[in-house]
Amino acid sequence: MRVSLVVALVVALTGAGALFGLARANSPGSGTATASTPVAGRAVSPSLGHTWTQASEARPQASPMQSTPDPADVVQTYFSAVNEGDYIAAWALGGKQHIAGSTFDAFVQSFNTTNTYDVTINEVAGNKVEVELDQLLTDETHRHFTGTFTVEDGVIVAADIHPK
Repeated sequence: MRVSLVVALVVALTGAGALFGLARANSPGSGTATASTPVAGRAVSPSLGHTWTQASEARPQASPMQSTPDPADVVQTYFSAVNEGDYIAAWALGGKQHIAGSTFDAFVQSFNTTNTYDVTINEVAGNKVEVELDQLLTDETHRHFTGTFTVEDGVIVAADIHPK
């Protein structure tokens, strides 16, 4: 049931984003919450330990009739998509902004030594989501990160994530 809820949320977010031009996948061809879905064969995101900046491309604002997804849900859905290997959804939810100037293939390759990410949401203040990340690598070691994600119109537009 939880997986179907996450899938439904991903479909709704990416569909609404594509419909309104808020999120586009450029593929080739507040409380505490956790998300973890084991999927083998992913990598350390080259962006972790860096400050991600907002892409320069302007996006239309949400219309008054359109409800904006909860920022914490967007972050949870992003990591669920990564953990499930749904890189098109993760790219549309913010992956494109994190590696501006890079390709979709490079984004996918950035997860090749990561099994899963466990994300704990500590606080939500407006559109900023404070998180702790536990990255389980394919060699069964862990890397821990902390920081914030900034969400606008249902898309992660910036992140300030550092090793813990």
